[in-house]
Amino acid sequence: MPEIQLREGERIDDLQVAGYRIIQHPGRFRFGTDAVLLQNFARLPARARAVDLGTGTGILPILLCARDPAVRFEAVELQPACADMASRSVALNHLEDRIRVHTMDLKDAPDRLGHSAFDAVLCNPPYGKRGGALRNPRDELAIARHEIATDLAAVVRSAAALLKNGGRFFLIHQADRLPEIARRLHEAGAPLKRVRLVHTSLERRAHLVLCEAVRFAGEGCIVLPPLLLQDAQGQPSQELLRIYQGERTV
Repeated sequence: MPEIQLREGERIDDLQVAGYRIIQHPGRFRFGTDAVLLQNFARLPARARAVDLGTGTGILPILLCARDPAVRFEAVELQPACADMASRSVALNHLEDRIRVHTMDLKDAPDRLGHSAFDAVLCNPPYGKRGGALRNPRDELAIARHEIATDLAAVVRSAAALLKNGGRFFLIHQADRLPEIARRLHEAGAPLKRVRLVHTSLERRAHLVLCEAVRFAGEGCIVLPPLLLQDAQGQPSQELLRIYQGERTV
């Protein structure tokens, strides 16, 4: 395999799981804790065919391939520079036969990848609500963090269209948008089935929510115990440390 080339400002970071590494740019494209929490929350069927909408650096497919040796991913990314970085990380880890990176708008994913064709869809979308948050002055970061190129409604529509009957959609988002998330999922025929709120500590209100929806599922939703990111001393919680070590906690 040819040597993986780094662009200016990029570095290779060790993911400390299965020997996998990832290419990142400290000033532009980096994955955060949210992606790590989502991969821990996700429960993929055996030998799943999955889609990651807005893959960014490719962190979710890479981590989930480390956890499940049979999963296959289609990784969708709008920004060419980010998709290029993800593709090189895939090659760096010799995962070309398991992860395919596509540069395209996520709204086009069902038509290009297949309607009702996938067992699972994952998404760590932009959180900033359109018209309700200040944009990052750098366009590429603004697109990653704010609803400029896409929004929650588009994410949910694409995910529902991609999923088979009984397929699962895993999403992390701002906790205060849970009512909207539940409404849009219900309208798309993929109701919420499992929810976990994420708190910095018990003294603080939840700031994130992890959601699992199931295509054409019946009513009823399980609310899991909250995930605390810090202990009483303000240090990373034991569960968060276990998650970063690659351990399943839910």
